[in-house]
Amino acid sequence: MKISVTTKIYAVIGDPIAQSLSPQLHNGLFKEVGVDALYLPIAVKSEDLEKLVDGFRLMNFGGFNITKPHKMEIMKVLDRLDPLAEKIGAVNTVVFRDGKMVGYNTDGFGFIKSIESKIEIPKDELTILILGCGGAVKSVAMALADWGIKKVIIANRTVAKAEELVNQINEGWPGQAQAIGMTPEALKKAVDEATVVVNGTSLGMADTALQSPLPKELLKKELLVYDMIYSPAVTQLMKDANAIGAKTQNGLDMLLYQGLLAFELWTEIFPDPAVGKKLLEKGIEGIE
Repeated sequence: MKISVTTKIYAVIGDPIAQSLSPQLHNGLFKEVGVDALYLPIAVKSEDLEKLVDGFRLMNFGGFNITKPHKMEIMKVLDRLDPLAEKIGAVNTVVFRDGKMVGYNTDGFGFIKSIESKIEIPKDELTILILGCGGAVKSVAMALADWGIKKVIIANRTVAKAEELVNQINEGWPGQAQAIGMTPEALKKAVDEATVVVNGTSLGMADTALQSPLPKELLKKELLVYDMIYSPAVTQLMKDANAIGAKTQNGLDMLLYQGLLAFELWTEIFPDPAVGKKLLEKGIEGIE
């Protein structure tokens, strides 16, 4: 592309950053919608984060994304936080607006956008079981509570960690979250109550590709079984669910929609999801 003095600069920052699909997505979208902009991957160590952001303030930046390990640390150097991002305690998108840096978290609503057309009951009747309680799970669970679902159940091997997250959720949205352990009895009860089951653990990736976080005998065909993992495209959990006729979905659409929502925050344009998905799939092919 031709770069000029009017070209807006955007970026994704993290450490490491080479694996990020965000440049593939956003540069393709800028070209698709005719926005004069360039999106760069920038690796930065924690100790240099503030200096990098100070540099951004001096340049023609429109905004940037943040990935591991800076989603919490970045909050210290921003001018303002979106209320949900503040509750979550993590930021993945920054917008330069009226000379100020404003932090948002689009991860959770990326998940919501990826499932809302597949849910056949009102959201206030919806119970979602999430396995694991890492950073992505926290963003999704809080966004679900903010969206107004009936209940989010957090299951984790270390129950104390699940209880800590649930307490944080219930502070902002009283009574909307429950913590359980990963015992067969607790999981069976939660699965029977849930409409959607979500894997937020790393089981199913790389050297655990043949493993599933949920015993297949606990699955039921009425579920939407969602795995936040998108590579491999079909995890063992999804294979088990497919085998009994349940609906399944991987995490590619969550990645897509959190990116599309960030793009909309920057440009006030919500791009065509089909175009964005093709760009991501092309990026994944280049990595595999």
